[in-house]
Amino acid sequence: MIKFIFLINIFISVIISQVIPEHLTNIVKIDQIPETVPTVYGNQKNINFLKHSKTLSKSDGSYSYLNINSFHNGNYQIKITDILIEEDSYLAFYDQNQNVVYGPYMSLNQEVFYPSVMNGNDITIIFYQSNDSKSSFTIESINSVENKKYLTNNFKYKISNQRNRPILMVTGYWPPTNEMLRHFSQNPELNPSGWEGENWNNLGFDVVSFFPEFNPPDCSNCGQGYGDFEVDYQDTSQDFWRIIDEVKPAGIITFSRGFNNNSWELENNVYNWVSWYADYTSPLYPTPTPPDDSVSDNHNRGSALPLTLIEEALDNSNLPVNCYVDQNGDAGRFLSEFMGYHGMWYHQSSLNSDNPCMLGGHIHVGGQLSTRVAKDAAELTIETVITYLDSILFIPGDINDDEILNIIDVILLIDFILENTNPNDDFLAIADMNEDDIINILDVILIVDTILD
Repeated sequence: MIKFIFLINIFISVIISQVIPEHLTNIVKIDQIPETVPTVYGNQKNINFLKHSKTLSKSDGSYSYLNINSFHNGNYQIKITDILIEEDSYLAFYDQNQNVVYGPYMSLNQEVFYPSVMNGNDITIIFYQSNDSKSSFTIESINSVENKKYLTNNFKYKISNQRNRPILMVTGYWPPTNEMLRHFSQNPELNPSGWEGENWNNLGFDVVSFFPEFNPPDCSNCGQGYGDFEVDYQDTSQDFWRIIDEVKPAGIITFSRGFNNNSWELENNVYNWVSWYADYTSPLYPTPTPPDDSVSDNHNRGSALPLTLIEEALDNSNLPVNCYVDQNGDAGRFLSEFMGYHGMWYHQSSLNSDNPCMLGGHIHVGGQLSTRVAKDAAELTIETVITYLDSILFIPGDINDDEILNIIDVILLIDFILENTNPNDDFLAIADMNEDDIINILDVILIVDTILD
């Protein structure tokens, strides 16, 4: 009975990950892991997996197993080289302590591959090959994930002299991400308690949310859902461009459920993949694929979120979340990454428009986080992003940055000119009204004209 309950718990923990589609996680046969499995250690390099692993041959193919002792107390990432995983084979990683499956990874042919960031020293690699498969790979190294300074662009964004509140758009998929953002929805059917995002926390930004619904709302095995941003490629893309046209956000944070733990995974990379995992309703893949024909196949648009600032904010909080940046891996090749890519796609393509979206990025939220904790972590993330956004927004001519254009700004600019001081980049962006890269009396005249108008 105890063994049965243990296996049921494992099964439940496996199926509720959004990083990999739930119908794929079910194929990883956790209950078949042998009691005795060889172990490799974090100080070993260039490990030939098949040479070191334990392989069991069965009628449908072979299953190979290898334990990893990372020697790392915190988060780490495995670097894999020369990987070939054919469509009928898979590679997965099982965390015995947290009952979490990372993967399965399929249809891979890359010189370098990074699976998701992991934590703990009880990881079992599971490698399945069909009888006629030629799949192979090498574990090059096991590397600690250290805090890095992730620099976002330092571009200064102009906004109107008659500043309306800019909008931060946040999206969710499976719970807890939809539930943690419900209070930001302007739809009374989704949020009967009323929208709380207007000038949220008096930070000068409106926060609006969009997400699909499920029955029950706190589902584990959720599927496609209904409403905005159904977990479906075509529906997500159609809804995204329609909503973007209506909202014209100054920033986008896309959220989705990640592994079944307490992680807050800041995805550094989102790709214009040619190959995606199938969704639930035909057509099963993006149309077209890759979705973005303005860049090359498998192009990485990356994250524009202030990753370091978010990580530091959550690390300094008392929230029981494990926040980290997945610096090398991808976001899963499913609807999570598809949505995250759309956010970055819009961000980068809008920068030269009249309504630029200043940043975008994707965050995976651990499935073990309660709605309360996830909501608190989301709000802290949003506050951090808004604070950063506010630092890169400016009104042309607003020298003292008080969001009001008046005679004080004129006096400050004249003082600057008379002192014959060389402007730094920030001051030049704000004060150079005619954009000739020179601060002089012409800029003063233009500020005065703007005030009089």
